[in-house]
Formats: sequence, structure tokens, C-alpha cells
Amino acid sequence: MHDSPSPAPGAAHAGRVAAGPWLTRPVVAWALYDVASSAYPALVATYFGLYFVKVVAADRPQAATWWGLLAALTLVVAGLLAPFVGALADQRNRRLGILAAATVACCAATIAMAFTARGGPWLAAILFVVAQVGYTLATAIYDSLLVAVARPPHLNRVSGFGWAVGLMGGIAALCIAILVMRGAPVGNQPAVLGQVFMLSGVFMVVIALPAIAAMRSFLDRSAAGSSSRAARAPFAAVVGTLRSWRHHRAALRLLGGYYLINDTLVTLTFFIAIVFQARYGLDLQGLLWLSLLFHVVAIPSTWLFGHLADRWQVRGTVHLQIAILCAALVLLAVGSGGYLPVVIVVLLGLVFGSLQALCRSWFALLTPAERAAEFFGFNAVAGRLSAALGPLTFSAVAALTGSQQAAVLSLILFLVLGGVALRGVPTDASGSRNGH
Repeated sequence: MHDSPSPAPGAAHAGRVAAGPWLTRPVVAWALYDVASSAYPALVATYFGLYFVKVVAADRPQAATWWGLLAALTLVVAGLLAPFVGALADQRNRRLGILAAATVACCAATIAMAFTARGGPWLAAILFVVAQVGYTLATAIYDSLLVAVARPPHLNRVSGFGWAVGLMGGIAALCIAILVMRGAPVGNQPAVLGQVFMLSGVFMVVIALPAIAAMRSFLDRSAAGSSSRAARAPFAAVVGTLRSWRHHRAALRLLGGYYLINDTLVTLTFFIAIVFQARYGLDLQGLLWLSLLFHVVAIPSTWLFGHLADRWQVRGTVHLQIAILCAALVLLAVGSGGYLPVVIVVLLGLVFGSLQALCRSWFALLTPAERAAEFFGFNAVAGRLSAALGPLTFSAVAALTGSQQAAVLSLILFLVLGGVALRGVPTDASGSRNGH
């Protein structure tokens, strides 16, 4: 590894920075945060819905509908806040401070989830909103740091590396959850999830804060000599970006395509445990083992797809991933057989994380480096605010048809439309500057 300085703002997309080594100390420090944050989607985002339906609101017949509305609410709140928080981070050069604050809020709410079984649905809802919003804001700031730690020729590779290394944190968290779940009676397994959430929150904060401190030692030096825009109120900055959308047409079109794709990804995160249990009768420990398999498959696939995008083309790679994800959804909806959960999880593991990692690096290539946090805040809008449509659509189709299979198949439409939207997005910075 090499301790290499980060490119100055603006240089990240000018193509004039020498390639150099891609695995630098700033990259490793950046990826370490992903190790911590991966515990949240692996356990909380995936299993809190099951916990809410089976434990917190077990006596409420409309619990599943409430969960769909709650999931959508968190996405809307986080999506509305993200670009303004990002603009504030850009203007005040406080990306790492805001990252730390959002991380602590997420971890504190996650730890407190252990007490929601006694506190009732309202306490559970409030804590989940705080945790999910904190996680979303932290992720938006963290993603924006990609342009500060990676050189242009290595954006896809570094993004894939961060995602792959981060998945190891998810594996560690899942192993802890499986150990906690061992010996628990099948009927009591959902209740034990409260302890799992508490341990995952502790795991996150213990690793995330040192990672942020390590990033500060590298990024503060590059920020000291960087130019910044004249300070404006975050609201004015966001409105200005929207008004000048024609100058950022490529980046916003990419967000439009990712918006549609992420509808499917977010909905699967919130509902797949419920669908697997309903269709295949799996107990919670079986679901955790499938999650572990997902992470084991995702680590090498995320790494390999990053290399493929660098050597081939990011757009073609993303379209291949969309096709694999469509196949997984068809099997989830209409497939039968005891081996199907394993096949579906393997297919999802191949593309779920790597698809998001490539869209992240693609967006970073089209983003002005000096406004990265603000633009990645818009990325959070596309990924969260608009993705509220996914859980709402899933719940509506399931309620109208009485079939979870039909609800799963409805998600394919988002993927197809997203793939079509990405067809005209340039895959290099020159195309972005020309407005193509």
C-alpha cells in the first residue's frame, strides 16, 4: 500500500492525474468504514421488518401494511434531508464531522431497538426512522468521499474494493447473530432479534469511529489546499443545482436510471426475509445462514465486477447485472423446490452489491469533485426518496392480488425501465462535460 495524496477537487475528472497505485492508505481507511456500516443492512434493514411484524406488532392484523408504510416513510425523510446535509458538508468542509454524527445517531437507535418489544409499535417506528435516516445520511457522505480517495482510472476498482471489504463486516455481524440465535426455541427466535440489533449497533460504532479518525488524518491534508465555493445556505445551493440541471444532465439521468433500479433493491432488502419465510417456511436461523451465503458470494463477485467494468464498460456490465437480477426475481416468484432459496441467494449475491458499487463509481465519474457531498446527497434522493415507491408498490400489489409472487414480479418493471434509462448515459467525464 502507498500513502498517496488525494487528487485536488476538479482534477478527479480532468483525466490528467497519473494512474499510480490504486490501493493506497486513504483507500484502506475509507474501506474500513464500510466494514462497520455493512452490519446495518445485513441485520437491521433486512430483519427489522420480520421483528416488527412477528414481535412488536404481532397482535395487529395490519402489521405488514404498517411495515410497508414505515419503510417508505424512512426513505422519504432521508431522501429529503440528504442533499441539504450534503451541501452543508461541502460548504463547511465538515464531511467527516457530519459522517460521525450520522453514524452515532444510527448506532444509538440500533442499540435501543433491543427495548422495542416492550415499548410498542410507536417506539419501534421512531427508532427505526432515526436509525435508517442516520444510516442513509452517513452513507451519502461516505460515498461522496470516493472522489477524494481514488484516482479516475481506478474508480470502479476502488468502489468495488470498498464494497467487497465492507461485506466482511456483514459476515462478522451475521456470525455474531447466528451464535446468539443458537439454542433459542424456534418460536422465540424473532424475540431474540432485539439482542442481535443491540450487538450490531455496538459492532458498528466500535469500528466506524476509528475508521473516521483514520480518514481524517489523510483527507484533512488534501482539503486544506482545496478551493471551495463561496459559502451559501444549503437550501440555496441545492436550488441552484436544480436550476442548472442542464449542465449536469448526464449525472441526473444516471440518477433517474438508478432511481428505478434501486426501487427493486430497497424493496428486496425490506421484504425478502418475509417472502422467504412465507414461501419456504424457513426459520430465522435458516434465514441468517442464507444471508451469510449471500455475503460470501458477494465479496468476490463485487471485486470481479469492478475489474470487469474497468476493462470492459460500466454500462454493459450494469445491464448484465440487471439481467441476472431479473432471473433471480422470476425464480423467487414462480420457482419451487427446496434448493431454490440457495440458488436465488447466490444470484442475488452475484449482483446486489456489485450493481450498487458500479453505479456509485459511475456517478462519481460524472460528479464535480468540489460538490461531491451535495451531488451524492441527490444520489440519496434517487436511492431513498424515490425508492419509497418500491415498498409501496410491493404492498399494494400484494394487497390487491393476495399474492406475494405477483408483488415480486412487479419489481422487474423497475429494473427494465432503469436499464433503458441508462442507455444514453456517458461512461466518461468528457461526455458529462459536453452534456451528452
